Amino acid sequence: MITQLHPIYVNHIKRAIFDGSLNGFKRALLSIDIQFENLVKPVYGEGLVGSEVEELFLSFKGQLATKGDIEYLDSLGIYLRILGYVCPPDSPFVPPHFSEDEL
Repeated sequence: MITQLHPIYVNHIKRAIFDGSLNGFKRALLSIDIQFENLVKPVYGEGLVGSEVEELFLSFKGQLATKGDIEYLDSLGIYLRILGYVCPPDSPFVPPHFSEDEL
C-alpha cells in the first residue's frame, strides 16, 4: 500500500516521483534516463528515513539533509546532482482535434 509519494529532484528540478520502494526508485530513474548504478552521494530528506529505499540504498550511499538547509527543503525528496544532465522541457499541451460532429 502506497502511503507517500516521494519526489526526485535532479539539479533542483523535480523530475519524477516514486512510492518509497527501491524498485519504484529504480523505475522512476529509468523514466528520466538516469542509471541507478551511476548515482553518487544522493541527498535525501528525513521523510525517507525508515523507507525501503533508505534502508537498502540511501543509508549506505546517500547523505541525510541537515535540518534548516535551505538547499534541500522537501523532506520527502531525493536530490541528485548530475553534471551535464539536461532536463528536457515539458511537452506543450496540444488540445485534441474535434470534428464539427463532435462539437
